[in-house]
Amino acid sequence: MKRHDVSIDTLRSLDPADHAVDPRSPRARADLARILATDPAAAGSPRPATAEPAVPSRTRWLVLAGATTVVAAVAGVLLPLSGDSHAFAGWTTSPTAMTPRAAAKATDSCREQHEDGPHHADRQLASARAAVTERRGDWTMVVLAGDQGFAAMCLTNDELGLFSNASIGSIGTPDGFTEPAPREVRVTDLGTGTIADGTVSVAAGYAGADVVGVTYASTEHGRVEATVSGGHFALWLPGDELDDAVTDGVEAEVTYRDGTSGTVTLRLG
Repeated sequence: MKRHDVSIDTLRSLDPADHAVDPRSPRARADLARILATDPAAAGSPRPATAEPAVPSRTRWLVLAGATTVVAAVAGVLLPLSGDSHAFAGWTTSPTAMTPRAAAKATDSCREQHEDGPHHADRQLASARAAVTERRGDWTMVVLAGDQGFAAMCLTNDELGLFSNASIGSIGTPDGFTEPAPREVRVTDLGTGTIADGTVSVAAGYAGADVVGVTYASTEHGRVEATVSGGHFALWLPGDELDDAVTDGVEAEVTYRDGTSGTVTLRLG
């Protein structure tokens, strides 16, 4: 969903003449991303027909950055763009745990990046806890979790600078949310999208109480391990491997608390 409510105040906040604004701050990056993602058709020119999936009015998701990315249904669907980027050179198949201080900083940054999202999410965002905090190279993935299935996700690289388009995410509450069954994995974000002049594939969502591991067998990178924590799971990898997963789903291996494992199909909805 693209936002079209860019204000004069937002433009002024990015004015280099205002020395009180740090252009590398998460708020400034989010403001710039929103400006760049604004659809010129919103000014009054006709919008071309698109093949984007319909979005139920009661389920609202926000994409932080990447003008070609949309989110639909009860989950994030990240549209693909070909290409790759040296920005992912430090990426790893297994996530690295973050120190408490780094995790707290990443959590605050994610919360701040979503502050200009849907107004109905403000209260939930303020009280949401950090369910997932992981690092892969210079990239951090944060999932904030709240009541009734509320979740906010941020994938960010703070090392690439203001104009790198190096953050993307989603926020919202699915309609009719129920807690996942103990051995259930339920997807909320799945697909590929553009970020930092490259392409990433993302799979994230809810994990039942007996789920302790989720692994995706990448054809290019090998076994990619998700972080499973706080009732959620999240993984991502460079490239567009999960492009078809939007419609076809994708197989993943799930490990359970009793030591058993099985194959499940991650699928939107």
